[in-house]
Amino acid sequence: MNDPSPCLRLRSLARTLYRKGWMEGTAGNLSLMTEEGLYITASGCPKGSLSDLDILCIPLSESGSFLAGDRRPSAETSIHRILYRLFPETGAVLHVHTVEAALVSDLSGPELELPPLEVLKGLGIADPSTRPVLPVFENDLLVTDIAEKIGTRLPDPRYPLPALLIRHHGTTVWGRTLDDALRHLELAEFCFRVLVMKKSLDMK
Repeated sequence: MNDPSPCLRLRSLARTLYRKGWMEGTAGNLSLMTEEGLYITASGCPKGSLSDLDILCIPLSESGSFLAGDRRPSAETSIHRILYRLFPETGAVLHVHTVEAALVSDLSGPELELPPLEVLKGLGIADPSTRPVLPVFENDLLVTDIAEKIGTRLPDPRYPLPALLIRHHGTTVWGRTLDDALRHLELAEFCFRVLVMKKSLDMK
């Protein structure tokens, strides 16, 4: 049996994440690297009901605007591009907007220390007690400025996890495959939920 097309895989994942409440409305964006080019969700499309026309295939190297009919790629395309360049083994990048990500971004400065949870092993951390940190980037209306700052700070051995936060915006993760990236996303968001619940309990 042939593997599902990139469009079908991204549509299916977007629908799953929408149902989890991680891609409400038109929020978030997903991409998948293939030999044909970079498949990425179009801007302004509801993630719970994407069609093949809402998934665009664009050149990774193109830095200017791209238009396919009346659709443009996600506004965060520049962030996806820089991550593929910084981490050449990357095959997929996922960006979602969750309540927990927005809240934990207020609990930190330029870095967020994660709790020493066993699930960190699924993110490549052999010893969770080391309490790895995530880089936190300030939000900016000019997404290209965020991408430029990501390119300046990453990669860095201080940030061993394939994930980052944009303050008051959302989580971005990457992985060798779409399944790897999804696992990274689920585990990062689990850590965020723990941090939010702990903060809530500490305030009682």
